[in-house]
Order: sequence, then structure tokens, then C-alpha cells
Amino acid sequence: MKKLLIIASVLFVFSCKNTSNEVKTSIYSDETVLIVNYKLENMNLEEHAELGSAVAPNFTSENIPGLLGKSFIGDIDRGVFGGVYYFSSEESVDVYLESELWKGVVAHPNLVNFKTDIFKTFKGTELANGLHSMRKTSSDVSDTEGLHILVVNYTNEVNPSAEDMSKQVMEYAPVFSNDNFPGMIGKTMINSTDGNVYGGVYYFTSRSAIDDYLLSELWTGFEGDSNTNVYKKDVYMVAPISTISNGVPVL
Repeated sequence: MKKLLIIASVLFVFSCKNTSNEVKTSIYSDETVLIVNYKLENMNLEEHAELGSAVAPNFTSENIPGLLGKSFIGDIDRGVFGGVYYFSSEESVDVYLESELWKGVVAHPNLVNFKTDIFKTFKGTELANGLHSMRKTSSDVSDTEGLHILVVNYTNEVNPSAEDMSKQVMEYAPVFSNDNFPGMIGKTMINSTDGNVYGGVYYFTSRSAIDDYLLSELWTGFEGDSNTNVYKKDVYMVAPISTISNGVPVL
């Protein structure tokens, strides 16, 4: 019996060590990104702006547990609007999507065709000024003038291993800076919850800075890689009301 107890104790300790190692070697940060898109039906832009101003004060960390910040976004040409949210964990995203606030938003009769995407963030994304919790932010409305977001999604013909992906993130994250790409505030490196979709959420001080980035050798080389299928390059303006929701990223 004594020998069995010793063996059981050893197995328990070994199991704990394995669990600890798995946590330590995770390639992901806790911070989670939620991207919401919708379209308007029987509502003009002025009415939509009024609605946004009315609801914006609800989107703060005091009202939504785990919310780090939200950017209200829009692409008028495509008629697509929504938000880019940053949460402290995936669990806090789940809680939000079950909340009365969210249910009220999706129930609005003039907001239709909702789409929600949840993304994990990679460890190392902070090296590209990509973690919202670590960014310099501003609540000054003037700092939203010209502010744009680029959302990129891509898949791979062959996905890298977790180890290789982690090495790539650590190697390339520091490249995504204002020094190398004027106007780039930061990039959040993302991966879908099922692990099959990769990408980034970038903040730029202007639309022209995005255009310059997409013409750069780094981007054209990446998009032209035979292993990469870039299927989304969405550009959004950031609404001034975003400053109410814990501020917007600035240089």
C-alpha cells in the first residue's frame, strides 16, 4: 500500500509539472479580439451616428467586465459598420456575447447581417504595440482625425507548428513600427479560435499610411508567398465616439 501511495504521489507531481509546462509554453496571450460587422437597413448615416453617440457610454470597462477598449468602425463605401473590441480574456468575450447589452444591439431593427469573429492574440504581439492594455491611448476626439484600422485575414496552405509560429511572431513583430512604416501605430497579431485563420489588426494615423504599407516590399512579399492566401484586407475609419470607450491608440 505504501509503495502504491508513493507511485501515485510521483504521478501527481509529474502531471502537475506537465500542466505547468503546457501553460508556460502557450503561444497565446490572454488578450482577445472581437470584431463585429453589420449593415444598416432603413437607417441613414446621420441616424446611425446619433445611435452610436447614445450607446457609446455603455462600452467601458466599468460596464462590461474584461473590456479593455472598443473602436467604433465604419466603411461607408461598403456600407459596413461595427466595432473592434479588446478583452482581457476569451471568457470575458463569451460573457459579453451573452449579456443584455449585446442582445439589445443585435435586436435593433435597423442593424442587420451581423457577423462576429473572435481571435486569440499571440505572445510577442506587444512587440508590435499590439496589446491594447499596454498601448498609449487618448480620449481626445482630435486624435481620431484620420485614424484608420486595417483588418487582415489569411490562411496557409500548410500551417506552421506552434513552435515555428511563435518564433515567427517574435522575429517579425518588432518590424511593425512607425519607424519602419510611417503612420503605423501598432499591429495586433491574431489567430482564430479554431487556429485556421491568421491575420492582424493594424492602427494607422491615416488612410494614405495604409496605402503605403500595402505597397511596401514587406507586404507585397508576404501576400505573394505561395503558402499564403490573403482573403481579407478591410479598411475602416474610426469614429470619434471611440474615445469614450477607454480611449484610442496613439503614437
